[in-house]
This record gives sequence, C-alpha cells and structure tokens, in this order.
Amino acid sequence: MKTNSRTKHARQLLLWLHVLAAVAWCTMQLAQLALLLHGWASASPARLTTFELAEFLENTILDPAAIIAAYTGMMLSALTSWGFFKHRWVMVKFVITVAALVIASTVVSRLLPAVIEALRAGAEEPRIPILVGTCGMACATAFMLWVSVVKPWGKTARYAAELKAKKAKGRKDPEPSLLIYVAVFLIPVVEFGFAFDYPILTFGSVIAYSVYRSVGRRHAAGSGPRTAAGNLPN
Repeated sequence: MKTNSRTKHARQLLLWLHVLAAVAWCTMQLAQLALLLHGWASASPARLTTFELAEFLENTILDPAAIIAAYTGMMLSALTSWGFFKHRWVMVKFVITVAALVIASTVVSRLLPAVIEALRAGAEEPRIPILVGTCGMACATAFMLWVSVVKPWGKTARYAAELKAKKAKGRKDPEPSLLIYVAVFLIPVVEFGFAFDYPILTFGSVIAYSVYRSVGRRHAAGSGPRTAAGNLPN
C-alpha cells in the first residue's frame, strides 16, 4: 500500500472518529436531559439515584466524547485544506465548539454536583439553571451536527481569492505525513490514559500544530518556486 493511500485512510479514520464522538456528545446531552426530567418526576430516593447516574454518564461518556469531538474536528481543520477560517461554516462550528466547551467546563458541569449535594442535604435543589444549561448544550451540539452535514455557508472572500491564486500558480498544500496522523491518534490515548484533569495535551497539540503549519506555509509562500539549481527563476 502506498504512503499517500495510507495517509488517506488515516484521514478517513480521523473523520469517522470525529463523527462518532460528535454523535455521542449530542446523544449523551439528550440522555442527560431525559434523566434530569425523569429524576424530578420521581420520588426523593429514586431522584438522587437518577441524578447520580446522570453524573456518572457525564464523567465517563459525555465529557470524553465532547473532548474527542472537539479535538478531532480541530485537528481535521488543521491537517487538511479546510482550515479554521477559510469556510464560513467551519468558522461558525469552531466558535460554537469553543464556546460550548468553555461554558460546559465552567458552568454546566458544576450544576449537577450542586443538585446532588442539595438532595443529599435534604435541601431544595436548583432546577432551572441545570435545565437551561443542558437544553442549551443539547441544542448547540445538534446544531453543529447539522452544520457539519449541510455545510450551509461557502468560502470566505479572502480564501476564495487565495485559492484562485494557488490554482493559477499550480500550487497545492502539502499532505501531512502518516506519522503525524499516528501522533494525532496517540495524543488523546496518552491524555486519557494518564487521567489528566484538563485536556491540555489534546488542545495544546492543536494549537502547536496549527502554528507550525501556518509558519511553514508562510515560509513556502515567501521562498517561491525554485529551479533545479536552487535559484529563483527570472
């Protein structure tokens, strides 16, 4: 099997992993919402058990799925010609993803433990904030799935002009090597394997590779095409 064929299969595998994690993220948001509604419709002992189950699913499936979905989506943008700011639908999805992760980690993820703590103490648990937060996250993830499928907005004006210039010069962006894709798959394995508290390794890798590739493209564009002797053509 040729190297470019292996790279293509690695890219397809990364895309499949992104779709799988994104669907899991959205599905678990809806499942959590269903558990919350069922819990408040149940008696007190069953209510606490239901919310504890919702917290367990959040920690074991929902949060990892959200991290993997965001990480793989961002790496696909960084590794391929999609980029982050070349297509409007990618920009919208990127902004919503970052906002959803920030809101989920700083606000929504703290609401469920607060509800469980209130139930254990026999106090009145806060309902409206967690319902609003869970509904909002479910709507956001569902909207991102729709955007990924429909791709409703086209290229930005700047990228359209850049793409036209590249076609005129016969230039193409280089394809990342297979080793880079292997590293992309191994990074979340290491992060989850060592049970890091924060996804520093995954999203740090996205930032580092994006900067590295951006610098490489600027250098290649600045150097221009060269002749066999290594000099700039007249």
